[in-house]
Amino acid sequence: MRPRLFSRRLPTAHRRLYRSVLVFFVLVFLAMIWPVVILFSRVRPMVFGLPFFLFYLAVLLVGSFMVLLSLYLWENRTGSSSDPGE
Repeated sequence: MRPRLFSRRLPTAHRRLYRSVLVFFVLVFLAMIWPVVILFSRVRPMVFGLPFFLFYLAVLLVGSFMVLLSLYLWENRTGSSSDPGE
């Protein structure tokens, strides 16, 4: 059984949106693991009183929240969801 997210019954625009959100979160995940995070793992410069590493993680966290909030508001406004049976 295929996941609903990749269902052919979803309109193409919806599938494209859900897939781009999925790609965004995969990129956020990759940005938080070892090979990438070492590039930002330092104390200086201080940004808004936070060490750069904590600022980097906070930006990723706030960005993830904003993407999820946007998706939630879009689904409520359009009345769509990832379940084509609804």
